[in-house]
Amino acid sequence: MAQRSKGTRHVITARLPINDAEKLAAVVAATDETRSDLVARLVHSYLKTVDLDHINGQEALPIAKAS
Repeated sequence: MAQRSKGTRHVITARLPINDAEKLAAVVAATDETRSDLVARLVHSYLKTVDLDHINGQEALPIAKAS
């Protein structure tokens, strides 16, 4: 059965410690989520918490936005 498109994607590769890879495989086996979808969801959730300005050493100027 064909899956609906999730839009443009970029392939990444990660090397996990064996214990983590085994746990990942167990989670995938216990759910309907693919390994790729699970890892993508976890990375996406983490990246939503990252403040790039803070990482890059820049902060927003305290200037009020114009209405």
